[in-house]
Amino acid sequence: LAETLNRMIARLQASFGALRRFTADASHELKTPLTVLRADIERAMHPGTPQADRLVALEEAMQEITRMADLVDSLLTLARADEGRFDLHREPIHLEPIVRDVTETATILGEGAGLTVSLPLVEDAMVLGDAARLRQLFLNLVTNAIKYTPRGGKVEMTLSHRNNNAVAFAVRDSGLGISAADLPYVFERFWRADRVRSRASERGGFGLGLAIAQWIVQAHGGTLTVQSRLGRGSVFTVLLPMLVDERPDAPADAPQEA
Repeated sequence: LAETLNRMIARLQASFGALRRFTADASHELKTPLTVLRADIERAMHPGTPQADRLVALEEAMQEITRMADLVDSLLTLARADEGRFDLHREPIHLEPIVRDVTETATILGEGAGLTVSLPLVEDAMVLGDAARLRQLFLNLVTNAIKYTPRGGKVEMTLSHRNNNAVAFAVRDSGLGISAADLPYVFERFWRADRVRSRASERGGFGLGLAIAQWIVQAHGGTLTVQSRLGRGSVFTVLLPMLVDERPDAPADAPQEA
């Protein structure tokens, strides 16, 4: 009994510790854009600020508002998922159109970042899922790859069948990679790798994209894994159960009515 109680207390302490870290991280992430937002507004309101500088300050303020809105939206998504209140609208869907749509968006983002984005392999598959959430999942993974791949690099996506009962969506990049010490934590909330990866973009992300991606995958009964070596890029792979059409094939030469 004492051992059971000790285990329960240890789990509670770990949960409270995680909650405290989550609150501290969320507060820190909100404080930074709020500080920038206040400085921009004060600059725009100052009577001695030239008109052109005021417009620049207001544009920067709008960017910070968008940044905060994205953070709040991500936090709400995870909070609802934790409480089991986020219903997925599951229906039989084909993945190829979603992947091709994501590829179009990723290609535009890649061109802006000086990268090559490709989709060399597409094997369509049907899954029981939420099309909007799956698109969000695929886009999260590819934008994450683009963010941490230097100019001149490559990002490659594939959609392929595995073992006749699963479909794999993989994103491979030639980017900065992740150290072996950091790999166990990549799907934790507010986690960001070492300073090298943090400097890869001007402001970096919130460290919530991969946590949301993992939730979407798990909600679809799948798995999300990562393989990476520092300085040699990363491969993120989503495995989803394939929906098999069990209807009998129509006869090749059906009789025609007179």
